[in-house]
Amino acid sequence: MKAIQVTAFGGPEVLELRDLPDPVPDPNQLIIEVKGASVNFADVKARNGGYHLGKTPPFVPGIDVTGMVVAVGAEVTRFCVGDRILGFPAAGSYGELAQVNENLAFALPDNVDFERAAASPIAGGTVTHMLTQIGQLEKDENLLIHTAAGGVGTMATQIAKALDVGCVVGSVGSPWKKETVLKTGVSGVVNYTDSDYPKQVMSLTEGKGVDVIINTLGGPTLERDLDCLAPFGRLILCGKLSGEDAKVNPSVMHPNNRRIIGFSFGHYRRFRPKHVKDTMELVINFLKNDQLKPVIGKKYPLSEASEAQRFVESRESIGKVLLIP
Repeated sequence: MKAIQVTAFGGPEVLELRDLPDPVPDPNQLIIEVKGASVNFADVKARNGGYHLGKTPPFVPGIDVTGMVVAVGAEVTRFCVGDRILGFPAAGSYGELAQVNENLAFALPDNVDFERAAASPIAGGTVTHMLTQIGQLEKDENLLIHTAAGGVGTMATQIAKALDVGCVVGSVGSPWKKETVLKTGVSGVVNYTDSDYPKQVMSLTEGKGVDVIINTLGGPTLERDLDCLAPFGRLILCGKLSGEDAKVNPSVMHPNNRRIIGFSFGHYRRFRPKHVKDTMELVINFLKNDQLKPVIGKKYPLSEASEAQRFVESRESIGKVLLIP
């Protein structure tokens, strides 16, 4: 098969298209003919050696996949050759074929096309797990979504609507992204580079603040978020795109029962895969019922994986970026 390999830690140029042996399934694995894979920031971090669940070169990158089952291991019971699935690969998805453990594979309904599915496993699973399991977001509560124009952000807005939450505020770092986020139906958009964005959030929520915050940035935003987090609020830290550290004064936390929660969906997939099942079934149900229509910003062939990662890394992308073998 043809696949992309990270040959050494470094920039996008270390992604090389190579001919590799076709994978053979372990007893509990499926082999998938890849129809699409999303390009995630975790892939960029894995490529440059900064991903906490990364591998040592050489390796095939990619942490989600959709496609058709072409082979099954001897102990597989839930899938057959020809089934359509989405899931999380055991050994990378930037290739024509991918290995997927049966417990991290999920049946794809016939009315969901492969491109919508390819945009959904990581972004949809991450957001759904954060909002329903980690943040325990309730109906009519308020939500702040940082980097709302990206893959996770655009997904979060749609899933919040499906969960019937109250006010949804999106944040962007570039003014030109504001109109795109407004079109998703948020109540308002703030710029997270403005030091006074918490005042804007408080105004948009009529002084109540937000009950849940999805923070992919870290750094100064973590401190500022506390100025607009409501009593009993939950601030979920799921990334550090800013590259900066933050200082949080504990005295602003305990008087109002506010929480900061660290979250990695990859850590759940690796160490608590049973907890992923309910989340992904909910994502697939959203897709099946057209409540989730992923925003696909750009598609690349497998041979242009380097360009795809450059585009994601530039922070100029809207929605999800896909690789289509």
